[in-house]
Amino acid sequence: MARTLDPTPGDESPGDSWGAIARDARSGTLGIMTPLLILLAVMWGLHVVNFISGGWLSTTLGLRPRSLEGLTGILFAPVLHGGWTHLIGNSVALLILGAIAAVVTGKLMKITTMLWLLGTAVLWVIGTPGVHIGASILVYGYATFLVVYGWAARRPLPILAALLVLAGYLVPFLIGLLPQSGISWTGHLAGAAGGVIAALGSTRQIRAEREHRRALKYAKKLDKYR
Repeated sequence: MARTLDPTPGDESPGDSWGAIARDARSGTLGIMTPLLILLAVMWGLHVVNFISGGWLSTTLGLRPRSLEGLTGILFAPVLHGGWTHLIGNSVALLILGAIAAVVTGKLMKITTMLWLLGTAVLWVIGTPGVHIGASILVYGYATFLVVYGWAARRPLPILAALLVLAGYLVPFLIGLLPQSGISWTGHLAGAAGGVIAALGSTRQIRAEREHRRALKYAKKLDKYR
């Protein structure tokens, strides 16, 4: 029979118990992952509607480069997909890379918004003719963001994340940047460009502080030899 134990004097407080620590960890993880989970839910919900409607959402809301009517794709293209395989592949990659970005930065909502708008805007400018859809814009954005962020921040956790991304995704991502029929390789390229821009913008203060410390160190060396 299961039973509960009442705390006795001298026991550690509930907030310091292993159970409380585990609950806090789960709560914190869920908190930073919430935007990603909502995004995935929206992607799957829209795909069901798209599937039932015979692809009407993709045709209507997809991104058409350099077209005024295609501007709606800046907001909707990353959540639309051409098939279940397309959706599942992007969902898995988003979950992995988004989770890493959430842990590394703690600002998943801000980073995702930057990658979304930058990637789709660049795609609207450089994209090949046709309708572009798919969260691979964000996937490539997360990947390049994490690599450049690790290089720019030069801190243990971001560097580890960058190495993990390079080890797991470098080859398939490079292949995805090659011109291929039926694949939005310009979408991949635009997403990657957005990731680089977002990472450099996010680490601007970190890099400025590092340069300031380097300048102070150099100044001290000069004073030593005067």
